[in-house]
Amino acid sequence: MLKRIYIDNFRCLVNFDLSVDAINLFLGPNGAGKSTVFDVLRKIQAFVSGDSKADVIFKSVDCTRWQTSPIQTFELEIEGNGGKYKYELAIDNYKDKERISARVEYERLWFDNQPLIKFESGEVQLYRDNYSEGQNYSFAWSQSILPTIMPRSDNTKLTWFKQRMERFIIVQIIPTMMDDDSNREQMRLSARMENFVSWYRYLSQDQGKIFELTNALREILDGFAYFKFVEAGQQNRILKLYFSGESDKSNTLEYRFGELSEGQRMLIALYTLIYCTQSEDYTLCIDEPENFLALAEIQPWLIKLYDLCSEKKTQALLISHHPELINYLLASPVGYWFDRQSNTPVRVKRIGSDNDTGLPISELIARGWLRDSA
Repeated sequence: MLKRIYIDNFRCLVNFDLSVDAINLFLGPNGAGKSTVFDVLRKIQAFVSGDSKADVIFKSVDCTRWQTSPIQTFELEIEGNGGKYKYELAIDNYKDKERISARVEYERLWFDNQPLIKFESGEVQLYRDNYSEGQNYSFAWSQSILPTIMPRSDNTKLTWFKQRMERFIIVQIIPTMMDDDSNREQMRLSARMENFVSWYRYLSQDQGKIFELTNALREILDGFAYFKFVEAGQQNRILKLYFSGESDKSNTLEYRFGELSEGQRMLIALYTLIYCTQSEDYTLCIDEPENFLALAEIQPWLIKLYDLCSEKKTQALLISHHPELINYLLASPVGYWFDRQSNTPVRVKRIGSDNDTGLPISELIARGWLRDSA
């Protein structure tokens, strides 16, 4: 489980240090840095997965405008595998002739305060599971060392961390952008869930997960019966959903995924996220999950998510402006209020139900009282 995030010199986040729990709700006005935290997590995940080099992922325009330092620093602390990992990354936005480029100043990985990797000034020092020194060699400053290290019997701790970084799902779901066909399986979701069908195609290899998801959706979507992939070319598959008729249950109607309403696609995405990742140590980062949904639709999902997080079957970081999410989740102290003034760093205050006004937290936010006290 993700335990801590540290970010310095990235947009409005300066010396930003946040500890998180199993379920977390980010609140605050637009422009206060909530989505920026998700952007950083997405960039770190892409970097350690080897998606691109440093100068593609990290841009100098993301350095804090009112500072002059070219160094951006990031830290993640993740609990698991019988201990606590700490990942440290510093990116140097240096001037190369007439352009600004990015390179790794240092990249380090620790397990229970013992080193697993030290990559500094272009030199790599690897450590075995027993923390004895392994290989030492020069490496390009332009990329992460992690994706180049192959699993071995003496680096299982490092391998676990790499696999755990793949289990961050960071999305803002836009149903209108979702394709309803797929030409291949995809293990990672895109930022707007455009590739949901390709991700579902990957998940469908586990029929146990799909069985549980299908049963849950039968309770949520009126008349829903089952999913089915239909061939549409050599590699292409179309995701179709089948619904039974009101009078004749044996008569089913088929719809392409893209023919469903925005709300139906949103519900399917949200329930797939929690039913197909539970008990696998995922961190779900979802920006405004209430979009496109009515109150009666989002509340059952929220209750299920809260129960899974309480049972430590998943972890969730949510951004929301919806009164129902705010009031339900802040019955427990899981909220973080983000606030900032122009050209100043983000400030974060932990909030919960402990206020003496007698008003719900959502009402305090609507009146601006919570912001005034932050």
